[in-house]
Amino acid sequence: MIYSFNEFDEDIKVKLGFFHLSSCSGCQIAFLDMFDELTEILDTVEIAYSNLLTNKKEIPKINVAFVEGSFSIGFEPHIKLVREIKEKADIVVAVGGCAAFGGIRRLNVGAQAPQPSHQASIPITELGMLKGKVKYVIPGCPPNPYLLYRFLLALLEIDEDFLQPFEHMVFSTFASGYDILTEVVNKGLCTGCGTCICACPTKAIEFSRKTQRPIFNRTLCVGCGSCLAGCPQSFKPYPQPVYE
Repeated sequence: MIYSFNEFDEDIKVKLGFFHLSSCSGCQIAFLDMFDELTEILDTVEIAYSNLLTNKKEIPKINVAFVEGSFSIGFEPHIKLVREIKEKADIVVAVGGCAAFGGIRRLNVGAQAPQPSHQASIPITELGMLKGKVKYVIPGCPPNPYLLYRFLLALLEIDEDFLQPFEHMVFSTFASGYDILTEVVNKGLCTGCGTCICACPTKAIEFSRKTQRPIFNRTLCVGCGSCLAGCPQSFKPYPQPVYE
C-alpha cells in the first residue's frame, strides 16, 4: 500500500525527520549531498528534526522519519529513540544497508570496541516496535544522493510505480548476493547484464565468463542491498516459476 499525503492540507509542508542509530552516519551525509536538489522542493517540505541539521532536543510530530543505522539490542538510548519515533512519525523509511537489512552491523556480536555497551544489532525492519510502521527501504552503503532525491519526489508525488520496489524490499530476506542468486539467477531470470556487479560497493560480486552469470563472494558482502536494488529483473511483476 503506497502512503499518501492527500490527507494533509496543501498549504501545510510535509515534515521530515532524520534519525541516527548505530552506523557510520554515511547515509545522513548522503542526504546532505543532495541538498542542492532539495532546495527545489523546500516550499513543500520542512526539515523538522535532524541531529546534524537542527538543534532541537525534542522530537516534534513528523510525517516521515528517515532512519539510518541498525538497532542495538538492549541499548537503552536506542529503545527510547525508537519508541519516540513510533509515537511521533506517521511512517518510517529505513535508509541504507544497516537500517534496512543489517548491513555490516550484522557482524556485531556485542561487547566489542569501540562501543562495548552495544550488543548484537538488527535492522529496524525486524523490530517488533516498528512493525507496520516501516513502509519503505532505500538500499545502499550509503545510498546514492540522487536516488534519495528521486525517492523523496516520488513520495511527494505518490508515484506508485517508482515506490513499489522500495516497499517490496521491506520484506527482503537477505538483500545481498544471496537474493541475487536465489531470486534471480536460480530462477532463470538473470540476463547477465552485470548491473549487480557495478552496483556492489565492496566487489563481492564478480562476473563468470564461463557461465555468463554473477558469482557471489559472501566474505566481502556487507548486506547493503545495492545489488538487489540495481538488478532490473529483481522486481518484475510477472509470475515466479513454480515446480511441483
